[in-house]
Amino acid sequence: MHNLALTLLLLPIFGALFAFVVGKINKKLAFWSAEIIGLALFAITLKLFLSYDGAIDIPMTWFTLGDFSIPFGIYIDELSLVMLLIATGLGFLDIHFAHDYMAEDPHQPRYYAKVLFFIGGMILLVSAKDMVALFSGWEFMGLASYLLISFWHEKKDPADAGVSAFLFTRFGDIFLFAAIGLLFYLTGTLDLVSLNTMASNGEIEKNMMYLIAVFIFIAAIGKSGQFPLFPWLMRAMEGPTTVSALIHGATMVNSGIYIVARLFDFYVASQALIVVAAFGAVSAFIGATSALVQRELKKVLAYSTMSHLSLAFIGLGAGSLAAGMTHLVNHAVFKALLFLGAGAIIMSAAHIKDMWKFGGFKAKMPLVAFFMGIGALSLSGIPPFSGFFSKDAVIVATLTNPQTDGLISTLTLIAGVLSIAYIGRLWFLTFAGESRDKVLYEKVKQPSLFWIALPLGIMAVATFVMGFFQENIAELVSGAVPHEEHIEGLLIGLLSTIALLGLLVYYYYVKRLDLTQKIAAQPLMQAIHKVLFNGYFVEFFIHYLAKEVVVGGFAKAIHWIDTNIIDASVNGVLTLSQKIRALLAKTDTGLASNNSGAMLLGVLLLLGILFIGGAM
Repeated sequence: MHNLALTLLLLPIFGALFAFVVGKINKKLAFWSAEIIGLALFAITLKLFLSYDGAIDIPMTWFTLGDFSIPFGIYIDELSLVMLLIATGLGFLDIHFAHDYMAEDPHQPRYYAKVLFFIGGMILLVSAKDMVALFSGWEFMGLASYLLISFWHEKKDPADAGVSAFLFTRFGDIFLFAAIGLLFYLTGTLDLVSLNTMASNGEIEKNMMYLIAVFIFIAAIGKSGQFPLFPWLMRAMEGPTTVSALIHGATMVNSGIYIVARLFDFYVASQALIVVAAFGAVSAFIGATSALVQRELKKVLAYSTMSHLSLAFIGLGAGSLAAGMTHLVNHAVFKALLFLGAGAIIMSAAHIKDMWKFGGFKAKMPLVAFFMGIGALSLSGIPPFSGFFSKDAVIVATLTNPQTDGLISTLTLIAGVLSIAYIGRLWFLTFAGESRDKVLYEKVKQPSLFWIALPLGIMAVATFVMGFFQENIAELVSGAVPHEEHIEGLLIGLLSTIALLGLLVYYYYVKRLDLTQKIAAQPLMQAIHKVLFNGYFVEFFIHYLAKEVVVGGFAKAIHWIDTNIIDASVNGVLTLSQKIRALLAKTDTGLASNNSGAMLLGVLLLLGILFIGGAM
């Protein structure tokens, strides 16, 4: 098993280099190399999962200097294996889908190399035994995400989006690096299991533990696109849609939640879970409400990712590792399905992303409509699809925890209910009704059954079947099942609300689009729309704070120092020299007798000084 685990870690890195090199010979070889390597990674993970009989623990050392050493170990347990199945399984389907989606791109060797490197970073992160290995995988993914988001870097928007992702996530990474330093200073170890044990046993000072937990969480909200560090997640839509599916479903955004789950006992002992739940609730509300008004297909899904990952954070923050991680697993599958479905639509519709130009696409691509419908039902929380069970578990966890029963549970409920509105709006505007752009409609092509519909079908089946194995998934990721207490009245009310909301969305966006336009034209609705469309202007505020306050304030401080200290010093020397010159000029009267007397006086003073110095 150890050899298989090491192969799983090394194969994507060497595979990325191989795919790039052979792709330069023939770009088709880049795809086939990535396809085979992706399948091999999933096969190895499946073998490890089916043969699991205890955690695989491979302690290693990065380097040793005297008595000082830096660990770099591997630890694969059931939680790691579930995350590995997501990363490699969805990663392989994403590569398969890219055969058609990236077929016309001239830079396929570079694309597939970066994708394998990206998957490799996630594999390293979830297989890490200690914080050093975890941080390495964390940074590998950060680099890969920058390279993939800005893949079409010759265009301004993708290039800017890559930089935005890099800066926002790097801000969080500073806090993770600081947390690692504090942990090593306080405990002398960076082993994740040991840190949980020490925290549970009260061996770490509680205030410092709380500070470290908050620092790690700041890094987590950066990677997972939570409030207030979420703007990069929306800009990331400038990359290829296959990259969006990887980021939002299989890899990067999951990593922030994973690190909190991996250190769950540490968070419980530090009493910092309420911070996780509070930020999660705000993020869920912002994501759900902002998704309601987006025009672009991928932007709706991006805000949806923000909202649903927040539900996973809320589950953890409410004290239920099982509920939070089960929702993360469910979300990974149905969100990858929805993003790749969006990719199929965009590819077939001449790369148009504006949903208001769609309509009636169900007749053109019935399989895509059906599979995305399954993903939409799961995201909405409709039984028996997987999303229903985990959303229910998260909501119940917030209501049964006294710390989260209140504003947090209310925001969670609102976000959960609104998911049917924004995903229903997306599906109806795209597939139902009549075409709103006849010219575009005629250009829509049926996507390939093997390269496009097949991976969508596999994920659709998975999100349906997973609904019947929720307790098994919960036990794998947490060792327990979500709280069995369900509030039946609430559940019935939620289902009724969802059904009513679904009918309203259908009526509003299919039957009465004219009414939609009339309501949207009202001044109050325009103001609300502007706030929601721009994500509550969080990005604007951050840019203002960074540019005007931080950079501007620093620039003003430098200008003041330059003017009042440096320039003043230089100018002061000139002024002083001028005053000395003016003083000495008074001794120069132009009369030979006066000048001779002054000169004699100076010589006498000089001789006196020399005499006194010699005597001493």
